[in-house]
This record gives sequence, C-alpha cells and structure tokens, in this order.
Amino acid sequence: MPKEVNGKIFYAPGEYPYEDNISDEELAKIKAGFAAFNARRDAVPENERIHLRDRFGDEDKLGTPQEAEYLAEVEERKKRGEYWG
Repeated sequence: MPKEVNGKIFYAPGEYPYEDNISDEELAKIKAGFAAFNARRDAVPENERIHLRDRFGDEDKLGTPQEAEYLAEVEERKKRGEYWG
C-alpha cells in the first residue's frame, strides 16, 4: 500500500502502478553509474568534503508541518557557522 509523507507518495517494491520499461541491461548500467559515483564520493577525504546548500534537499520541509522545526535548525546552524545557504 502506498504511503504518503508530506504530500509525496512512496511505493514499496513491486507496488508502483505504472509500467516499468527498463531492461535488465539498462538497470545494470544505472546501478553501475551510481556505484561509480559513490566510489568517487567516498574517496574524498573527510576534511575536503563540502556541504551542499539546503536547496539540494532540506528545503523539502518548507510548507509542511515540519517547517518551523527546519527553520529553527537552520538558525542554529547559522550560529555555529555551518550554514552555507
């Protein structure tokens, strides 16, 4: 049964109501691409990693019941110098 979270619908494997036209070869190529990206990302030393701005994910909480909590967290991160947004 699909689960709705903050206006987004999530399906369990095999529940997606639309046809999946990805061949096994295409799926293997996609997974290999993700694996290569993760290997490059994991190879970066901890002290050289950068923080992605919040627009790359965290702002999904705006307009939801969690907005106030998110904005308070942003203010705390700004005080600590950990916010680059």
